[in-house]
Amino acid sequence: MSSMRNAVQRRNHKERSQPQERQKWGILEKKKDYVLRARDYNAKKKALKTLRSKASSRNPDEFYFAMTSSTTRDGGIKVSERADAGAMSVDVVRLLKTQDAGYVRTQAAVERRAIEKLEGELGFMDSGKSAGVGLAGRHTVFVDSEKEAGDFKAEVYFGTHKDLLERRFNRPRMEQLAEVDGAGKRVVGEAGEVRKKKGRDTEEKKMAKRREGRYKELEGRMKRAAELKVAERALELQRARMGKGAMVTKNKWARVRKR
Repeated sequence: MSSMRNAVQRRNHKERSQPQERQKWGILEKKKDYVLRARDYNAKKKALKTLRSKASSRNPDEFYFAMTSSTTRDGGIKVSERADAGAMSVDVVRLLKTQDAGYVRTQAAVERRAIEKLEGELGFMDSGKSAGVGLAGRHTVFVDSEKEAGDFKAEVYFGTHKDLLERRFNRPRMEQLAEVDGAGKRVVGEAGEVRKKKGRDTEEKKMAKRREGRYKELEGRMKRAAELKVAERALELQRARMGKGAMVTKNKWARVRKR
């Protein structure tokens, strides 16, 4: 009978999955998960009960030698000294200070490179501001003959309005500025001039805001570089004092030979 029972196809058991509206809570807990969680909860409950019992029957005059090397804080939390809490040797401290000095020098170099980059960028932006354009620089166009150079018109070459030639970026072409009237003719009216002026003012505001942010960043980096320089000097001085033949603390109880 047992062999026949195993030969008959039986329905596979399928576990219920997490409902769609509860997918955010993760996988549905199964019985084996509940058993593990219940065992852990009961074990902790039993341990707490045992500790309460020991605390209630504790002898206040009880003493262990381990009490001399450990203390309690925050209502009974035991604090013990670490095994390596003793004083380090002079060589180890010098090595650690050498590593600290190397890290400080690396960070100072990073700050110097960032400061140089910001100073160059700010000088570039300020020179562009003094020239009356968004950015400094010139666009050089090469031609084949002197006649072409004499007849050269920048607004025709770039395909834009002559009032927008000073721009290095966001320079719209005539097709973008032109307005098509009912007859199909291209005209640049007052609305286009207003748009150009408004766009120019917006760009100047953006440039001024960006320049102000760069100056603030430069100020912060220069302050950090100065602090790193001071820290590096302090570490070098400490390492020098710890070297052989360096300055030592004078013993005020040392005997002095009297003449």
